[in-house]
Amino acid sequence: MTITTGKETEAGLEEEITQWLLDRGAIKVGFATLETLAGGPEGANIKYLLPEAESAICWAVPLNRSLIRPFLSKAHPEARAEHEKDNIRVNVKVTKMSMDLAEMLKEKGYKAKGLVANNKYREDMPGWKATLPPELSIRYVCVRSGVASFGWSGNVGIKGYGTTIIIGATVTSAKLQPTDPIPPEEEFCTKCKLCVKSCAFRMFSEDEALEVTLGGKTFSYSKRINKFRCILTCGGFNGLDKMGKWSTWSPGRFEYPENDAEVQKLMPIAMVSHSKRPMIKDGSKGYVPSAFSGKFSDDQLDIAEDRKSTKGVIQLTCGNCALICWGDPKETAENYKLLTNSGCVIQKEDGEIVALPPDKAQEEFDKMDPKLKRRYTKDYKKSRRRNTDVCMA
Repeated sequence: MTITTGKETEAGLEEEITQWLLDRGAIKVGFATLETLAGGPEGANIKYLLPEAESAICWAVPLNRSLIRPFLSKAHPEARAEHEKDNIRVNVKVTKMSMDLAEMLKEKGYKAKGLVANNKYREDMPGWKATLPPELSIRYVCVRSGVASFGWSGNVGIKGYGTTIIIGATVTSAKLQPTDPIPPEEEFCTKCKLCVKSCAFRMFSEDEALEVTLGGKTFSYSKRINKFRCILTCGGFNGLDKMGKWSTWSPGRFEYPENDAEVQKLMPIAMVSHSKRPMIKDGSKGYVPSAFSGKFSDDQLDIAEDRKSTKGVIQLTCGNCALICWGDPKETAENYKLLTNSGCVIQKEDGEIVALPPDKAQEEFDKMDPKLKRRYTKDYKKSRRRNTDVCMA
C-alpha cells in the first residue's frame, strides 16, 4: 500500500499502521496508551524511551515451528544451530520493523522511538546486570493491547501459536485508539504448567502467582522463584535438569541449587566454568554465531569458526518454557515428551555436542579428565568461598 507523508490527522492511522505491520509479517497488531498502561510498574512506562510518548504499538511474529521440535528432541547435531539462526533472524526482523515503523511515523510529523526486541536493558538502574530490567516491558504492552495474553510462565502467547512468537513495539507521540485485552475465554493458556517442569533449575512457582495491573486491568502469571535460576539455565551455564534425566543443549552439569543461598553461591562459579568451555560446535557444519546481544545487525549470523572462547557470545541452548507451549494441550504435551526423552549432552574437547541417554552421558562424563570436568561442574555446596557480589559481566 502507499504510505502518505506529512502531518495528518490521527484518525485512521491505526488501520494504516496495522496494514503496514501485517504486510511485513506480523500476525497480530494492537495499541496501548498512557491511560491503558497507567498504574503499572516502571517497565510499563512508555515515556522512559520517549518523553512525548502517548501510545505504544505492539505486534507479534512467529518462530519457525518446524525447527523447534528437532531442537527440543536433539534430533540431529545441527538442530540447535538451525533453531538459533531462526530465533535470531526473527528477533532481528522484529527489531527492524520497530525501527522502520518509527521512521515512518517521524515522516508523518510524529515523534517515535523503536525498540530492540530482546536483550536490551536499562543500564541506568542500580544492579541492572542482576535484575535485567527492560527499557520497556513489551510483554505489558502486548497483553494490555490484546496482541497476546500471559501464559503461566509469564511468556505471552496467542491461540494457534502458543508462546512460539517474538513480540515487538514502537512508542510514539501519536494519540492512537487503544485495543482491548484478549478476553479470558479466548486466552491460549490452559494452566497445564508443563512450562514449570521444562525449566531445568525450576525458576517458576507451580502454585504462586504474581499480579500486574495496567490501566485498571489485572493480569497474572507465575511467581519467579529466583531470576538467577533462569540466567543459569537459559544463559547456558547449566543444562542438566533437576532430576538428571535430560538436559538442555548446554553441557553444564551443576547440582540443583535448593535455595537462594545456593543459587547465589553457584552463579560466579558457573560463570567462570562456562568461560573456559570451547564454543559449541554443531555437527560437521561448525556453525558459530556472532554475539547475540541487544545490538542487532544483518551480520549477526556470520559464521565465526575461528572463535576459541565463549566470551561475549551467547549460544542458544534453552528457551524451553516458551518453545514447548504451542497453545494446544496435546501439542504441548508432545513437545514436553520430546524434551524429557531427548537425553543429556556431553561436550567433546573440540566443542562438539553429543546427546546420549542419561546413564551413558554420566558414564562418559565420569571418564573425562578432571581438569576438563571443571568446565562443566563443581561441588559448589562444599565451597567455602563467600560470594557477596555477583556481577553479570
